[in-house]
Amino acid sequence: MTIKKITVYGIRLPLKQPFKIAYDTYEDIESILVKVESASGKVGWGEAVVDQHVSGETWQSARQIITRELAPLLIGKPVDSIGYFHRVAETRIRHNPSAKAALDIALHDLLARQCHVPLYSLLGGRHHTRIELPCVISMLDPEEMARQAQDACKRGYSSIKIKLGDAPELDIERIAKVREAMKPDVKLRVDANQGWSAKQALQVIRQAAPYRVDWFEQPVSIENLEALARITGSTDALIMADEPIHGVRDMLEVIRLNAADLVNIKLMKSGGLHAARTMAELGLAADIPCQIGSMVESSVATLAGAHLAMAHCNIVANDMVGPAMISDDVAVMPGNETHIELSDNPGLGVEVDDAKVQSLSVFEDRID
Repeated sequence: MTIKKITVYGIRLPLKQPFKIAYDTYEDIESILVKVESASGKVGWGEAVVDQHVSGETWQSARQIITRELAPLLIGKPVDSIGYFHRVAETRIRHNPSAKAALDIALHDLLARQCHVPLYSLLGGRHHTRIELPCVISMLDPEEMARQAQDACKRGYSSIKIKLGDAPELDIERIAKVREAMKPDVKLRVDANQGWSAKQALQVIRQAAPYRVDWFEQPVSIENLEALARITGSTDALIMADEPIHGVRDMLEVIRLNAADLVNIKLMKSGGLHAARTMAELGLAADIPCQIGSMVESSVATLAGAHLAMAHCNIVANDMVGPAMISDDVAVMPGNETHIELSDNPGLGVEVDDAKVQSLSVFEDRID
C-alpha cells in the first residue's frame, strides 16, 4: 500500500494562560499538523512544534521544508517507508528536526493503523500500565508558583516541575516556597532552561539541598556540554540534559563526557520516534535514564511521545503537558490532566477532529 497525498496545516493552539520560561514567553503555540493518506484511504497524523531557540526552525521555515523538500519524497512510496524516509531526508537537508518529526510521527501512526495495532506495539509493546503526568509551573513570582504547586497537589499530581533561570537568588526562593507548599510525598523537579552559568548552577544546587529536588534540568547554555559535564561531576544532585541533545550523536557525546545523569528526549529535537527510540536504547546501555519531553504540543505529538514512553523501560519520566495547557485541542486525550491511559485502538489511538483542524488553521498546503 502506497502514500497518495499529504496535507499540511498551520494551526495556532491557544494556551489557557501565558507560559514563561527562561528564554521566552508564549501566548499561543504555533503548530504544523500533517495528514498522510494512503491509496487505501488510511490516514496518519503527525505534528511539528518548533522552538527557534533550540532547533533554529520557525513556523514558516518548517512549513517550507515539509512542503517543498520532505513530503514530496514520500508520494508513491510504501506506508512502511520510515527507514527510507530518514535516510533520504538526511541526504536531502540537514537538521530541521521538527519538520522531520511531523512526517516521522505520521508515518508511524499510518503504519500502526495499517497493521491494526496500537503504536506502542510497533515500538516494543506495552511496558508501563499508564503514564503519570507532572504539573509544569511557569516562571512567576515565588508566592504565585507556591500557590499553583499547592493547588496541583490538591488536584492529585504526583510530581511538579518548576521553570526557573532568570535570577539565581530568586530561583532559590522559588524552590523553597514551592517545596513548603507541596505535600511531602510529591516529587519536585527544576528546569532552568539554560538560564544559569556553571557557578550559578552549583550555587543554586547547594542552597536547594534541603528542599529535596529530584533533579535539575539543563542549568547551563545549549552550547556548553563541557560545562554541563563539570556540574554533573561536581555535585551529588542529579543533572538532566535537554536542549543540547538533539539526536543519536548528541546522546553518544553525553555518554562519552559523562555530561548528565539523565537525558530529556524530545521528538521535536530528535526528528521523531525513529531516532528517539535509539536514544532511549543508548541510555539504557549507558545507565542513563530518559524522559520524554515536550515543546507544548497538541494531542497528536503528545500521544506519539506517550506511546514511546509506554513501550520503553528506560523512559522513567515525562513532561508531556501540552494538552493540559492548551484550551482548544484537535483530539480528545485519553486519561485526565494527571495521567495518560493508552487504549489498544490502532495508531495513536484517537481520531483527530478534521473540523477543529480546519477552524484553527492559518494555512493549508497539499502535496500529491
